[in-house]
Amino acid sequence: MTTPAGENRLPISPKSIARLMSLMGGKLDVEDVDFPALCQDLIVRKNREHAAAYAAVPYSRRLVFLPQCIRCTEKCRAHEKGAEHVCAECGACKAGDIVRRGGELGYLGVRILKGGSAVARVVDELRPGAVLGVACGFEGALGILECERLGIPVQCVPLLRDGCADTDVELAKVLEFMDKTAG
Repeated sequence: MTTPAGENRLPISPKSIARLMSLMGGKLDVEDVDFPALCQDLIVRKNREHAAAYAAVPYSRRLVFLPQCIRCTEKCRAHEKGAEHVCAECGACKAGDIVRRGGELGYLGVRILKGGSAVARVVDELRPGAVLGVACGFEGALGILECERLGIPVQCVPLLRDGCADTDVELAKVLEFMDKTAG
């Protein structure tokens, strides 16, 4: 789906809208809502609300989630492991830089997930103290609300463009969020 501004946007299903609305605890007339703008506003507001709690969590208890769509599909040398891709740090995309920085800081992990449904399984398995997600606006909003439900401080860096493959993110912004501390 392409917006009048020429941006690619994924269509959001009624089921997905209902899920987002139930997590937000309300009901809206879907005809009157600009969902991409709603998701973006939610991310900005929640990043602000969770900033101090996220920064207070030691790196060793933080987890980063990256979407599989951030990989450069033609050049990526990551290998598949269940619901994840394990980065080979081949330099084809920004995931390698993020994985490398996570290792330098001693992060609990940086996971490249094939789908948003894997988030709950990984959170349950690793029990992070804080989460940083990189995602499209809609998945980011869902992830934030799910982390809130679980009592986990969360931050989100939205993708620069949405899509199912070869998306992009502002690397400097991701690294800035990763480096945040309470000091």
